[in-house]
Amino acid sequence: MATKSEIMESAFRLGTGRYIQEDGAAGRLGEELALLGCKKPYIIHGKTALSVAGEKIAKSLSDAGMEAFYHEYTVFCNPARAAEIVESEAFAPCDCVVGVGGGNAIDVAKLAAAMSGKPVVTIPTSSATCAAYTPLSVCYNDQNQTIGTTHHVREVSCVLADMEILCRQPQRLLVSGVYDSLSKLIEIRQRLVGKTEDEIDIGLRSSYVMSEFLYERLLENLPHACEGLKTGRNDKIIYDTVYLLIAVTGIISSLARGSNQSAIAHKIYETTRTLFPAEAHDYLHGELVGIGLIPQLIFNGEAHKAAAFKAQMQSLGMPTTLSEVGIPATPETQKAYTDLIEASSAMDGTTPEEVALLRKAFGEICK
Repeated sequence: MATKSEIMESAFRLGTGRYIQEDGAAGRLGEELALLGCKKPYIIHGKTALSVAGEKIAKSLSDAGMEAFYHEYTVFCNPARAAEIVESEAFAPCDCVVGVGGGNAIDVAKLAAAMSGKPVVTIPTSSATCAAYTPLSVCYNDQNQTIGTTHHVREVSCVLADMEILCRQPQRLLVSGVYDSLSKLIEIRQRLVGKTEDEIDIGLRSSYVMSEFLYERLLENLPHACEGLKTGRNDKIIYDTVYLLIAVTGIISSLARGSNQSAIAHKIYETTRTLFPAEAHDYLHGELVGIGLIPQLIFNGEAHKAAAFKAQMQSLGMPTTLSEVGIPATPETQKAYTDLIEASSAMDGTTPEEVALLRKAFGEICK
């Protein structure tokens, strides 16, 4: 029996007004801001983002006769920190927000833009998540614990995915992004079990069909992409892989409209950040979601696939158990996790037998 799906957002917000993926895309920032009628961007960037994209951004803005205010952001996306940015003197004269870097810098840029009603442009420096594309922000408190996802009314105005930057990202970031994207098929599939076509939201069905293609193509591309990153190779497979991780994954998420497609694996991610924020701090989103996909497969009735899935993760240097990320593998840990997950929306509509299956499946990673 599939767990229930609740439509969390009535509008289909398909991600971005303009998506540009090409060599030198970051150098188009000035012209893209001009199309939006903007002249003074507030740029929120990660710790190392400007070392790889800053020169292109500065030249582009200079050529367009624009001045920018730069704000380095190095912590998790936090609503209180976003509010401080919006209320600052430096933010007031700016007419748009630009997020440069990884998921947290981009998520807080989107959040600040939503709070202020200003347009937002994103320049991802990795493909570890689809954050640059999706109109939402995953939020955390001051203790780096997850506090929920904020869905934004307005889409991202433009994504500038610069292949000269993204073909040189660390392999760990790309692999993490792959496992976050693979989760779409595995998690959505559980929502469709035992349902007729009349019972399935057309957006969720569409996202599932796309996630099948995404899953197959990512696994096909992954060996070549990992090898290519070692030398900074910039070819079609690298290009396609980045596009799948940012744009296609973002579209899949947007089509599902927050219909709880992020099920058990993502709940394990959220619970890890909630219960063990210090231990999990240095691990990437996709790494923790990847661990959660092992019990997700078992819960889905696909236990026969779990061993091969785990072996592939290990071959890529991915953690596959909680103990590998510094979390104690104890009965108390298992109970704390499963109690929180059972009480979450991921388990709405489940039977006592399915709850027991979750507890058994979770034992595969709590060791």
